[in-house]
Amino acid sequence: MPSVGVRQGDGMASVLNFAKRSARFLRRHLNPPQNDFPIDAWTQQKEYAAWFEAHRATPQQLEDQCRLSGDIADAPLFSFIVPLYKTPTEYLHTMADSVLAQTYPKLELVLVNASPENAELCDEVNAYARRDKRVKVVTLDANHGITENTNRGIEASTGEFCCFLDHDDFVEPDVLFEYFKALRENPAIDVLYCDEDLVVRENGTFVPRHPLFKPDYSPELLLCTNYIIHLMTVRRSLIDAMPVRDARYDGAQDYNMVQFATLHARVVHHVPKVLYRWRISEASTAVNPDAKPYGQKASRISAYNRVQACAPGARIIASGIVSTHNLWFSRPANQSVSVIVDCAGDTSDAALFLEFFRQNNSFESCEIVLVAPEGVDVSADVFSDLCICVVEVAQGTGVFARLNAGARTATGDYLVFADAGSYFITPEPLEQLVGLCALEGVGVTSPKTLYANGANRMFGMAVTDEGIIPLYRGYPDDFPAYQCNLRAFQNVSAASVEGMCVSRAQFNELDGFDEMYEGEIGAADFCHRVIAAGSRVVTTPTVKLQTAATCPERRYDLATNAPEFTQEDLTRFDIKWPSVRAAGDPYFNRNLDQRSGYFQVAGSSDT
Repeated sequence: MPSVGVRQGDGMASVLNFAKRSARFLRRHLNPPQNDFPIDAWTQQKEYAAWFEAHRATPQQLEDQCRLSGDIADAPLFSFIVPLYKTPTEYLHTMADSVLAQTYPKLELVLVNASPENAELCDEVNAYARRDKRVKVVTLDANHGITENTNRGIEASTGEFCCFLDHDDFVEPDVLFEYFKALRENPAIDVLYCDEDLVVRENGTFVPRHPLFKPDYSPELLLCTNYIIHLMTVRRSLIDAMPVRDARYDGAQDYNMVQFATLHARVVHHVPKVLYRWRISEASTAVNPDAKPYGQKASRISAYNRVQACAPGARIIASGIVSTHNLWFSRPANQSVSVIVDCAGDTSDAALFLEFFRQNNSFESCEIVLVAPEGVDVSADVFSDLCICVVEVAQGTGVFARLNAGARTATGDYLVFADAGSYFITPEPLEQLVGLCALEGVGVTSPKTLYANGANRMFGMAVTDEGIIPLYRGYPDDFPAYQCNLRAFQNVSAASVEGMCVSRAQFNELDGFDEMYEGEIGAADFCHRVIAAGSRVVTTPTVKLQTAATCPERRYDLATNAPEFTQEDLTRFDIKWPSVRAAGDPYFNRNLDQRSGYFQVAGSSDT
């Protein structure tokens, strides 16, 4: 919600500025040439500008929308709430004209003027009200802060839905039509948002710079950061049910509202179209991240309230990125874990895993199930202080058959799968995996997996019509990636079997892994069944699993760097689930290149 120089969601903008600088640095320093750093959509300015012009609504489409909207009798009223404070008249005109130019006519524009001493602004605002009966003006006696100014606008509005628009931004003419179309398809929607971009004004025109292509509703990501931002639109009944909105949330009042609204909404809907235009200016913290220090504190307060509602006892910890944080879970009470370790490789790997586990584990109620081919000595007796069970399987048994055998022997409430050549390199890994998995609605959790050299191996998978692909493969471990996704929980369609955590009850209900698969697509098959059963799959950067896998020489070449994603397994997946990939991945925006795990603009020459 708006104010001058203090912007809704500015923390996200500063984060993405950092990502942009990081990408440029890495592109200059990563050699040899065949390992050219994959520039993502944030930095692909030329490609994005061309993409945007090709995908925005055409004049004919806008004309058709106007005609269709005119025939709707029972359409809901949308109220745009726009607090104004020392707003330049050019900002006002751009914003207000974009609202009044909507192809969907049932709207009102509520302008909350918190600068009554500014005669020019007052005259301009009143002129809009005289020209268009859809404009309401609320003139305050003074500036009461962004939260209270917004409250006054909500009180004056009458729409069934409230849209929150910053005074220096603007919207595409079809945003309300797209929102209305979604509501016609699903009347239970209570919260809506869309994709957006950052724009600069040059020579009298707005130039698109940086797109924010968002995932569909991602509850665990929202715990870490306000990825929804604009154009947040909330059903009035939810707003009326909110606790008192006060100045404690100034600077993060939007995050506070979206946390409450999404927690209580029946349906949260994402429109994957760039319909909100976020202006970059000198007064914006998109270029001055220190302009809003109190907003960071307010953001943590908002997050804390949500955390206490869904994960009492969890703590908020820093992520290293402004306005992005993570959760740290305490050991769940009365819960046990079975760590199932695949020992199909060198017998020394098992000893390595066990030694690291002994040093790093603090989860008391834990057993280790070593699954090894017949005749393989895993030297488990050396670790007599650990609770170890050894399961023998026939030579040649497939990886998922081995893991299923271990799971059948396990007694823990939760199962964690690992390869004997891997080891956790972060503290309290089981507490974090199990704590996250214990959240209501979460079915699978997975760590960030690394290659032996420390480069990122996988942080989830995208399941698209072009393939099933690992995300962020080859990135340096400390690189934040597109929208700083590598620093926050991510809701994904699939996650690696390496380090995967799932409750034993759910694993058994789904009959475990499908043993016909040979590689990671088998994990994608299991995750699909978890999601189909109504649960979510979440990756966490707070747990890192170092694997024995060697980072490919061409680390960013998806044609050669993912040998464990075989065509045979993909064919098996498609035969079993013929419509899944064609439907698209809800967590991997359709405007991104569906062949690339690096979040690049669709059709880009960089992919």
